[in-house]
Amino acid sequence: GELRYSMVGDDLVGIIHKKPKEGGISAVGGTGSVYTFYGPEEPLFKDLTTNFLTRDLSKIMPALGLADEPIPLWWTTDFINSSPEGTPADEERWIVGEFNCSCVGISKCLAGYCKDDTPNACYSDIPTEDLSEAQLLGDRMGLKAVGILQRACA
Repeated sequence: GELRYSMVGDDLVGIIHKKPKEGGISAVGGTGSVYTFYGPEEPLFKDLTTNFLTRDLSKIMPALGLADEPIPLWWTTDFINSSPEGTPADEERWIVGEFNCSCVGISKCLAGYCKDDTPNACYSDIPTEDLSEAQLLGDRMGLKAVGILQRACA
């Protein structure tokens, strides 16, 4: 599987472990993959999270030739563990499989997503608890956006 780090600017807001269905190779939504949601301070991924946020995050925009641009407001990065099974957590090697800032969904809202097997899915199909979490994300994005605009106008 892979880990998706959901980011609001430079803040980690959630981690999703995406595991392909039994016998599958893809963890993409809609393929039967299993998603497990974790908070941003999940101990299982402490080493990866610490390294990414303190060492690697500040290097992303310059590495993309965008050193003068802010990090995207709402984006994700997918990590794949390239270490052999049984490698101690502090020795694991994680590689980035994808950065996404062009079409980021809010995973807690997947119940409202129309697919072949749920063609009539809608907003009211999303559980109240998941809607509350989505609202918190939206609020956080709004605050981060205001900060970006204020810095740009200063």
